[in-house]
Amino acid sequence: MNAAFASVTAAAVALLSVPHAALGTQAADDAVAKFSSAWDAVRTYTCTIAAHEVRGKDVQDRVYKLAFSRPNNMRMDIVGGAGRGGAAVWTGSDTVYGHQGGFLSFVRLHLNIHDPKAVSLRGTTVAQASFGALLTRIKTLKTSDRDAKVVDGVTTLTANVLDPKAEAGVTRVVMMFGANHLPVEYDEYQGDLVVNHVRYTEYKGNVTLPDSTWKI
Repeated sequence: MNAAFASVTAAAVALLSVPHAALGTQAADDAVAKFSSAWDAVRTYTCTIAAHEVRGKDVQDRVYKLAFSRPNNMRMDIVGGAGRGGAAVWTGSDTVYGHQGGFLSFVRLHLNIHDPKAVSLRGTTVAQASFGALLTRIKTLKTSDRDAKVVDGVTTLTANVLDPKAEAGVTRVVMMFGANHLPVEYDEYQGDLVVNHVRYTEYKGNVTLPDSTWKI
């Protein structure tokens, strides 16, 4: 066995011995790297989020207004769909402060971040709604393979989930990036069914957010 062949064989064996090693293409790695670099440059941002979630026979559609400031200040107001009028503020702890919509809007509550009243239909928390959380998600997701394609300036990153049971049945994650390399869409699939569809619009980066943003 020559040295070159032995080196390649050793590398292949080493890769196979690493648990949950993701077979990602260079294009996928580049997409994540550009996302990471773009996110590093963001101090604050606001955007509108349209979310469609499915869990079994239940469906939830919502529109949120999001405000974020580093390191972990988040505010989300439900401006459309289920729970309209609700709002929550999170500052990095395991609790959120906010109120529900409708006739209960005057009742302010401190809730655990995973409380059913504080999460979406599929259990998404306020802390998981930021671009930073999405970056962590795509970096740590255990995948069997992932790839990225660029069409008309939009990069689409597709990752096939290694263990769907560990991801609430999700078999595939798709993330789309705009020209600024930040997300414009995020989707989770169970087979061919989209169970989580999120669109990000009206993004404004490094804006001034008054202190009142974090008060409800």
